[in-house]
Amino acid sequence: MIEVTCNEKSNLNFSIFGWCIALSFAPPVLFGFIVSVVLAINGLNIYETEDPQIEVMIMLWALILSPALLFPLLIYVVGCNSAGELLSYLKFKKVKLIYLFFVIIFTVFLEFSFDAFFFFTNVPSDAFTLEVLKFINSYEKTILAAVAICIVGPLMEELIFRGWLFQRLIATKLGPFGAVGISSILFTLFHFQYQQILPIIVLLIYSIILGTIRLKTANVNYTIIAHMTSNSYVLFALVWFH
Repeated sequence: MIEVTCNEKSNLNFSIFGWCIALSFAPPVLFGFIVSVVLAINGLNIYETEDPQIEVMIMLWALILSPALLFPLLIYVVGCNSAGELLSYLKFKKVKLIYLFFVIIFTVFLEFSFDAFFFFTNVPSDAFTLEVLKFINSYEKTILAAVAICIVGPLMEELIFRGWLFQRLIATKLGPFGAVGISSILFTLFHFQYQQILPIIVLLIYSIILGTIRLKTANVNYTIIAHMTSNSYVLFALVWFH
């Protein structure tokens, strides 16, 4: 893929942190509202039922639809003229099969190690994970959860944090260390569903590992694959062991 230089929107008087919030939450919030309206039109008032299972369904559908807004936002923020230029800017490149195989095997081993650590330290599953487990009680719901959690979610988060944010930070005086560190910290902070310190620490370590992979390979596709593998492992383990 040909490398291109995009005109980063640094003159918008909007901080990097502000854009992280906008890119991470604006798409799912908007589509979550749209899905809620559609459900309300069909006679389901989510504010009266207060059913966590309905909330999970809304979140999953909102996540699947979110790329429709995320990509235009990224094109605007980065200042590119097309999706192709955006992907080049984000270091979305071809992968080598041997590296891809290593990333997948390493990620599975890493997730297994995290699982063993949580098991021996008696860390319970968070509330959202338990609700997802209850939700996937049919083939259709399992497919919905798999697409949202194992494909779309990792793709979006990696393009934001190890794609746009990483590129934005590494071009500053913070350099590679700042790009890995700050993107990892923000990635961890934005996963605020965890209410215990140990999962947060593990998530930070995991994020630093992803950032290091991104730095060493200069290719966001490897972190996308690693993230997809992690979420797939977690979802599979959730179903298999419960």
